[in-house]
Amino acid sequence: MDIRRLLRSDLDDLEEYTPVKPLDVLAREIGLPVDQLVKLDANENLYGAPAAVFEAIAKADLHIYPDPGQTSLREAIAAFVAVAPEQVVAGTGADDLIDILIRLTLPEAVVIPTPAFGMYSFLARISRARPMEVPRGPDFGLDLAAVAGAVDGGARLVFLTSPNNPTGNLLTRAEAETLCSMDALIVVDEAYIEFGGVSVVPLIAEHPNLVVLRTFSKWAGLAGLRVGYAIADASLAVRMMAIKQPYSVSVAADVAAQAAIAHRAEIFETVRCIVAERDRMATRLADLGWLTPLPSAANFVLVHVEGREARAVRDGLRRRGVLVRYYDRPDLANYIRISTGRPEDTERLLQALHDLEAE
Repeated sequence: MDIRRLLRSDLDDLEEYTPVKPLDVLAREIGLPVDQLVKLDANENLYGAPAAVFEAIAKADLHIYPDPGQTSLREAIAAFVAVAPEQVVAGTGADDLIDILIRLTLPEAVVIPTPAFGMYSFLARISRARPMEVPRGPDFGLDLAAVAGAVDGGARLVFLTSPNNPTGNLLTRAEAETLCSMDALIVVDEAYIEFGGVSVVPLIAEHPNLVVLRTFSKWAGLAGLRVGYAIADASLAVRMMAIKQPYSVSVAADVAAQAAIAHRAEIFETVRCIVAERDRMATRLADLGWLTPLPSAANFVLVHVEGREARAVRDGLRRRGVLVRYYDRPDLANYIRISTGRPEDTERLLQALHDLEAE
């Protein structure tokens, strides 16, 4: 039997999302020990979570199913963000919530200002929605007229990130207000908001078509546990809760997220260190003379490579155990994205770049 005849043919040409690989896999590929790798390709918090998070997981009843209503977690998140628990929906990372919103609306088309996080387009295609990519303007600014045109053309769902991934620039309040005036569900992904910028969460009270996504993967160092949340009008949140997988947030992720909130003062010390190191790294990269970092409000910097091929720079750094992100797409031609690590990670990066210069 040809099993393909039982499968969806429209997924045959699906462009797969390209995730980063774990360190043990990369170490085998590169031929270096794990402890010699510098992981600056996935925007993780390399300081990791505080001891209290690990203690909370160790005490959790992992043999019991998690609370499908996410009661304690939603209450903790609501207090953290200053909204009502009824406005919060947690999920297996923000990706899970993106998928829920697409399945809840089943739009014919989804508007995505690009360059953008690749999961928006990927998940839209899986749900048979057409991604309408709207190119950003100079300096990767948002083209509001183009977004409005796409909405007027029938799109009913808009996804964008603030600070944007991979460009690092912010959505302004005026831009958010304009977006919310459109006849569409506006989803603002604030995965990196803890590193800079002002949240648009307060606008939800005036604009029930606005949804804000957040995650514990970046600021809290819980990327491996996969826990994120949406903040929405209560009338929308209740529908999201109704169609989510019952046990979408594991017990370990649930207690870890609550512990992170309880110990956020300690974690935000590392966030401040990351912001300071981001700015120092950008200055040092610019000093090289052939790299141009863009201003960033996130925990990474998008860098334009001058006089060399960005792919070759990525590959050269990789051979030296320094991992950065390269995008093979026209709107990011000759850019690399570099996550902010610790000071020692920046020094390894700079040394590897100097070594490349000497080749």
